[in-house]
Amino acid sequence: MTAEFSNTASRPHVFVLGRAKTGTTFIAKSIESACPAAPVRFIMEPKTQRDISRAATASTNSTLIMKVLFDHWDTQRDALDDIVAGVSQPVFHSRIAIVRDPRDEIISRMMFRPFSFLVSGHARAEDVERWANVLEQREKNQKMTFLDIQKAFAATFPSASDPADEIRLIARLCMGYADYLKQNQTVFTTLRYEDAVADDFSAIEQALGWQVSKTQDLGRFGYTKRSGAATNWAKWFHPSDLETIKDLMGPACTALGYHDWSTPADVNRAIEPEHHSEYARGLVRQYRRQGGAARTFIQRFRNRLFA
Repeated sequence: MTAEFSNTASRPHVFVLGRAKTGTTFIAKSIESACPAAPVRFIMEPKTQRDISRAATASTNSTLIMKVLFDHWDTQRDALDDIVAGVSQPVFHSRIAIVRDPRDEIISRMMFRPFSFLVSGHARAEDVERWANVLEQREKNQKMTFLDIQKAFAATFPSASDPADEIRLIARLCMGYADYLKQNQTVFTTLRYEDAVADDFSAIEQALGWQVSKTQDLGRFGYTKRSGAATNWAKWFHPSDLETIKDLMGPACTALGYHDWSTPADVNRAIEPEHHSEYARGLVRQYRRQGGAARTFIQRFRNRLFA
């Protein structure tokens, strides 16, 4: 396959679907950077059919790389079906679905949620600093269990769920996503996050019509990237965690194609400050760069108004 676009359509629009914290931004930006059909416009997480129609109308001369979170469309299945089937505009040349190991998703979600709490007004910078201190303890003490860390997270952020409830929630959402992909297996071409971080995009290149290699440049969305690694759960989950977590989310892992629960006896359980305590503090800096105080004031006002 050459880098030259092989499709006969005027614009090879790409629809990239995935769940939150499963590498959707990184993969969609990699597709965008390799797309030969310039100009290209990246559309970040439209939440309604109207959002997508507006993007298409405003970009009639551009190739659209549209990154969509399944989480936002779980209650809009009919609209989502119409979009991917080409019933509404724009018509997508290829539809890519991303899957990631739910066990790694738990970790990635936990690490990014403080940013969401800051934006929603459910946390302050000092709360995130306390959380960073917890992570520093784990960086120094590899015997701390993942469930203990989750309990500390829930104690630090009052809006957080009970650890077991959080795992059940992710398992339920993953099962819903797996069911949707099974029902639409002829519509989507699936790419595993683990292959993408290994710079293997071969599973989707025929569907796209061009070659892809992973990009390091996420532009203004760079803060969404943490470690860019796979199988972090093996270093995070203490042996005492595994039975509980497998009981809560084993079926969800199986449904998405992740069956192996074995960990090497000599696994290195060290976690890096760059991707944990320092990353948490970096979320506060990003929040402030984005005008966080003003945004949070407005959100808190709305929370009180509609409480």
